[in-house]
Amino acid sequence: MLRALALLFFAAVAQASASPPSPKEVKLPFATTLHFENDVLAQSDRFYTTGLRLEHQGEYGACRELALALGFPDTVDHRYPCGGSLSQNIYTPSHIVPREGEEPWPNPNDRPYGGWLHAGLLFQHIAAADTPTRASQLTLEATVGVTGPASGAEHVQRGFHSALRHLFGPNTARDPIGWEAQLPTEPTFHLAALREQPLLWSPYVDATWSAGAMLGTVLTNASAGATVRAGRLARPFGLAPIMPSILQTLREQAPPGAPTAEVSPKAAPPERTWEAYFFARGQVRLVARNLFLDGTLFRKSVSVRKTPLVGDSEFGGAVRMRHFQAVLSMVFRSQEMAEPPDPRLGGHRFAQLQLTYLH
Repeated sequence: MLRALALLFFAAVAQASASPPSPKEVKLPFATTLHFENDVLAQSDRFYTTGLRLEHQGEYGACRELALALGFPDTVDHRYPCGGSLSQNIYTPSHIVPREGEEPWPNPNDRPYGGWLHAGLLFQHIAAADTPTRASQLTLEATVGVTGPASGAEHVQRGFHSALRHLFGPNTARDPIGWEAQLPTEPTFHLAALREQPLLWSPYVDATWSAGAMLGTVLTNASAGATVRAGRLARPFGLAPIMPSILQTLREQAPPGAPTAEVSPKAAPPERTWEAYFFARGQVRLVARNLFLDGTLFRKSVSVRKTPLVGDSEFGGAVRMRHFQAVLSMVFRSQEMAEPPDPRLGGHRFAQLQLTYLH
């Protein structure tokens, strides 16, 4: 009897060792990003002047549970990062100090001072495919926040300009005048969605289209755009959406003998440990509401007439190493006011810096 049990035991061990290991799902890296935008760096100081954003996202278990509850697919080639963000945006008139003899100040026909402090929840659906041009990414965000003095925009701008003057001289940045007439405090609610999909992709050149919409008390608009990149590329969508070569991972994890014909090596090349490229991006927005031009919704405030169609063009470069990535770019935005106080005023420009730690 003991001999028979021993034979059964060793047979079971041999069969288990011969069985292929179960595929293990590799999570996308967690990403913590600091995003900074400012027009002083672009030798300008008006309109949208400063933006700060701290964001964290990753593949938490609750993210997939939420996705399944919403009816998204439950397979390894569908990923669901989620996370949160904290942001502040600062807006000013066309000039922040009065010109000689200019009264009243601030000009009621100019863009008003305004600030927005908001926190958000992010959810993404990243879908891999047999070719990169069939992959897609959907980003959803819901935010709550506050405008007016409670946003802290005045103190941040004054403090930043003061630091610039101490570091680089008194003529670097002027002390803004007129914040006492900023848009009033009120709560804000905001929803946003963005869909992205590659039009073409290679390890050296790619192009991606995007379409999105925003709905809320702050911004209500619809947008469409495209991005072209050239350089040493590792994956679709660029740096901001963290997406390794998921199909390559699936191939490596597949049990011996599993069919892989549908996964072309050309479609999913081995993941590169670094990438560097230049990019150009364009976007056009159809604007139904912009609180920082139309004024606050629940309280009476200054407002100016807006243009319904606004365009952005962005040019920059990006570098990603194993655990770090950086993006530096310049954004050129068309005039958002239908009747600017000075007809010679064109659009606006500001610089962007994005730093991300992957872990």
